[in-house]
Amino acid sequence: MFKKWDIIIIISLICLSFTPELVFGVMMGKNYNGTYAEVTLDGKPYKKILLSEHRGEEEIEVKTKYGYNTIELKDTSIRIIDSDCPDEICVKSGFISKPGDLLVCLPHKLVIEIKSNNNEKDIDIIPVH
Repeated sequence: MFKKWDIIIIISLICLSFTPELVFGVMMGKNYNGTYAEVTLDGKPYKKILLSEHRGEEEIEVKTKYGYNTIELKDTSIRIIDSDCPDEICVKSGFISKPGDLLVCLPHKLVIEIKSNNNEKDIDIIPVH
C-alpha cells in the first residue's frame, strides 16, 4: 500500500500543479485600482476624472474656441456623447474604460486617455488551459 511519504509527495504534487493557474489567474484578473481619465485640450491637461470608484451617470460639458464636446461618465467608463465637429468620429467611438484606451476629437484638439496608478506595466499573457 501507500506509505506516509508517498501520500505527502502525491498531495504536494497536486497542490503544486495548481500554482501556474493561480499565478496567471491573479495576473489576468488584475484590478486597475486608481484608474482615471485624463482629459487634455490642445496638448494641455484640462481635467482628471477618477473612474475606478465612480458610480452612476454624469455629463461634463467642454467648451473651447474650437467647439464643444459633451463627455458622459457611466460607472467606470467614459465616452463622448455629443460634439459639433463635422464628422463626429469621437461620438461614434463609444465607451472606453481600460488603461491605454484613447478617445480623440481632432477638430477640437481633445484627447481622453485612460491611465492607471499601478506602476507595473501591463503584461500580455495568454493562459494555457
